[in-house]
Amino acid sequence: MGVAVLFLLCVLRVSVADDWELVDSAVTNLGDAIDYKDPCKAAAFLGDIALDEDDLRMFRESHHTVWTNHTNSVNSSTSNESIRSRRSAVRLSLHRRRRAATSRPERVWPDGIIPYVISGNFSGSQRAIFRQAMRHWEKHTCVTFTERTTEESYIVFTYRPCGCCSYVGRRGGGPQAISIGKNCDKFGIVAHELGHVIGFWHEHTRPDRDEHVSIIRDNIQPGQEYNFLKMEPGEVDSLGEVYDFGSIMHYARNTFSRGVFLDTILPRYDVNGVRPSIGQRTRLSKGDIAQARKLYKCARCGESLQDSAGNFSSPDFPNGYSAYAHCVWRISVTPGEKIVLNFTSMDLFRSHLCWYDHVEVRDGFWRKAPLKGRFCGDTLPDPIISTDSRLWIEFRSSSSWVGKGFSALCNADNVERESGQIQSPNYPDDYQSNKVCVWKITVAEGFDVGLSFQSFEIERHDSCAYDYVEVRDGGSESSPLLGRFCGYDKPDDIKSSSNQLWLKFASDGSVNKAGFSANFFKEMDECSRPDNGHCEQRCLNTLGSYRCACDPGYELAADRRSCETAACGGFITYLNGSLTTPGWPKEYPPNKNCVWQLVAPIQYRITLVFDVFETEGNDVCKYDYVEVRSGLSSDSKLHGKFCGAEKPEVITSQENNMRIEFKSDNTVSKKGFKAHFFSGNLKSNPKGLSPRENTVAYLHKKPSSLKSRCFYCYLFTSPCNTFTSHLLA
Repeated sequence: MGVAVLFLLCVLRVSVADDWELVDSAVTNLGDAIDYKDPCKAAAFLGDIALDEDDLRMFRESHHTVWTNHTNSVNSSTSNESIRSRRSAVRLSLHRRRRAATSRPERVWPDGIIPYVISGNFSGSQRAIFRQAMRHWEKHTCVTFTERTTEESYIVFTYRPCGCCSYVGRRGGGPQAISIGKNCDKFGIVAHELGHVIGFWHEHTRPDRDEHVSIIRDNIQPGQEYNFLKMEPGEVDSLGEVYDFGSIMHYARNTFSRGVFLDTILPRYDVNGVRPSIGQRTRLSKGDIAQARKLYKCARCGESLQDSAGNFSSPDFPNGYSAYAHCVWRISVTPGEKIVLNFTSMDLFRSHLCWYDHVEVRDGFWRKAPLKGRFCGDTLPDPIISTDSRLWIEFRSSSSWVGKGFSALCNADNVERESGQIQSPNYPDDYQSNKVCVWKITVAEGFDVGLSFQSFEIERHDSCAYDYVEVRDGGSESSPLLGRFCGYDKPDDIKSSSNQLWLKFASDGSVNKAGFSANFFKEMDECSRPDNGHCEQRCLNTLGSYRCACDPGYELAADRRSCETAACGGFITYLNGSLTTPGWPKEYPPNKNCVWQLVAPIQYRITLVFDVFETEGNDVCKYDYVEVRSGLSSDSKLHGKFCGAEKPEVITSQENNMRIEFKSDNTVSKKGFKAHFFSGNLKSNPKGLSPRENTVAYLHKKPSSLKSRCFYCYLFTSPCNTFTSHLLA
């Protein structure tokens, strides 16, 4: 399990006395509206833990230290050169002496309640992963994540160039960021980062780690040795738990290795005859769970119930509960649903105001939520219905007479709203087998119902015969079918033709997946208003909202409504010319969207040749990219989506127009591209070839079969000289 928190991981600019050398970290302002404590602004680190003024003062009083500069990379698999070159930090050497315990209870979240906000730049599937990781911690501990309302201290899921990074524990005094950078949006990584938020260091930093693992320093990347420092007993608290090889907070065997097959950290002994594996990012270990429950002083009995139906009872029911028992149950169902709680048996010691043995039901997620009732004796309470999607139930017994106890059933109940969220049972964990759920959505008269899937993972089948989601345009199962969906691709946004929409989810008895999450809302066309949605040029209606857009050659101004002349893109009718990314030949700026629309005369074709090409790249061109299409619209025939450092092949349009779109995100910038284009008149097609075969190629040398002088020509099966273009000869 991870080591209980005393300091913080990877953040915070500090100011200290002159005899401490600090190196400032460059910061990229992403323009987030929330002024949070940013985990990319750290100026001093102990390993991957950032030190604030209090921490530094403590270390200065307690340690003889040597400071050296190094370049810090939070996640070597996701960082890049431009980020690494900006992120200098400071580390401590191993000259240490023991000091007094420094346990800091203010770093523990009060009552285990962690409010959160998810920044708007994350996709629906990413948000689902964040919620899945939070529910995983909730299910096995008494920690509760709740969407922030008015709380002063809370976490912000955000996207920072430093990669995967978080404070350790609660900082207080305002929001603090948990950075989920590129390639960090995986369940195990997010669960690991949440472990830091909850209050844990890496397991291998425990003071007793040398009894359990060996650090192979010769295999560690130069400059990364500080990541394997060991803490003193007074700096961390393992809460009496044994060393946990299976902890989700443990490094893998080749973390920060000079080579993928070189180990940096290895277990020293076998467990049950097998050398234990380390570094898993699949689930919380038993040790993680035990230590978190100790850190947050969870009740000894009770649990978190997350299914749409379930039951629970007092300890040893119906044989009688023990004295001084204390149990807490936290019930959480799909947002947009209510909980119906029915007590099926009640036999508790009766007292005035139920002062001694009692069960309390509160309408919310914690002990200070509004009280629904406090019960004792043998009278069954009436059914209890929650206001929202959570209930909190607490049972306490005294040393007096002990009864049989109680038992209860709970289930979810649909609720009608004009906006909300629908999720498959147990989402974002796998749904159960043989489940059928039906939702009937009704909004105000005069509005339609909009449905937008945020994430979708249902057992795949060609005709969706096994597990599926069915959507109908109306209020019943006999309404017109809008679609039956399964697989892993999110369905397109759906809009009803009236104020009602009907949904059904069904699963069979075999394969179970993560399910789906969808938002519903009342829908109207804002662009149909006389003011054009307050857009200067173009208004684009979207499901649940709208956005302003500009004509080619213009871009949205800061107010996101008016348009101004763009620094790139435009509507071009020249027969030939060149195109470059903004700022060429220097790096292009972040958050740019450039669209060039090229139009040639009828019967002409346009050819695009990239001379230089260098953008940020990954396998699916998720970040910065160039799209080339035949046609002028964003859904025209796609020739390709390009990124990275490899020049695309020569591209020729199928008709007399072409669309080139360049997009950059808010992190890594590269040199961009330089390209030229030219147009040619086909007039006729002598061989009756398809547009795919009518490809223009750049000839570096004059081929032997070419009798006329041309440097660009159309390639046919017949010799090139039978049909040539001398446009740029």
